[in-house]
Amino acid sequence: MRGIPITLEIAAVTDIGQRRMRNEDNFFVNGAFIDHYKVTAERFETTDAEEVHVLAVCDGMGGQSDGDVAAMTGVTTLSDFSEELQKIRTYEEASYIANRVVRMANERIIKRSKKIGRTMGSTFAMLVATSRFLYACNLGDSEIYHKNRYGMERLSKPQTFVQELVDSGAISQNQANVSFARNQLSKYLGMENTKALKPNECCVELRTGDIMLICSDGVTDALPSHSIYASLSSSRPVKEIADTIIHKALRKGSGDNITVVIARVLDDGSSTRLARTVGLVLGITAGAVLLAALLLALL
Repeated sequence: MRGIPITLEIAAVTDIGQRRMRNEDNFFVNGAFIDHYKVTAERFETTDAEEVHVLAVCDGMGGQSDGDVAAMTGVTTLSDFSEELQKIRTYEEASYIANRVVRMANERIIKRSKKIGRTMGSTFAMLVATSRFLYACNLGDSEIYHKNRYGMERLSKPQTFVQELVDSGAISQNQANVSFARNQLSKYLGMENTKALKPNECCVELRTGDIMLICSDGVTDALPSHSIYASLSSSRPVKEIADTIIHKALRKGSGDNITVVIARVLDDGSSTRLARTVGLVLGITAGAVLLAALLLALL
């Protein structure tokens, strides 16, 4: 059955930050991504009506060589799956394809690492938005937020060694927030232990007016969640909200690359779904009336 389009207002912005020599972040918006390495700042804006929207952020790991190459490998692998991604109709299909993307990108990064003799890695945070659900998955510490009329929810879960200590009860979340090792990733694209390569996944409903954010840790290391919530609560165009978050992070002293992808739901497809349902009911009713008339004529 043909899917129902939803309309998103989308903005993607990346900035090299204040201390890095190069930008190792990349973003993906319905097939668009940064296709070169010498980027200091770049933005992309669009309003699209699609049956399936795919948004992502990949953050090349600081301290490793060729993080920008690893991040680009993440988004280009997503691009290679574009045709399959557009056929997604269920959460299970989204999960299946997302895990295939993760495994393929990981394999490509490892292969390139061995070829050039240098390690490389990247985080991976991805959203699949349809009229029926919003699917999220992440590897590493790039974050995903969803704000609706009831508040803001974090859909991602940091995959770091410190977070594992929090989960086990060994340390508190407050201790984790100030730990010098809080950015050491336990899972990421490019890891050799492929058996442990499992992204965090979740699924929620999506409605008109909802807003989504994917960001690299250049944002979350500098800004508390209440500051992010305040920005996402604005009714301004998403491109202005994206700029505000970037500027806030810079003012707070973020030294990392900073990347945000923001999308607001302008139309969740409910009116189209209602029209189709009404049309179906009317069609069935008309058919039943016609059948009854034919039966009466035969009596």
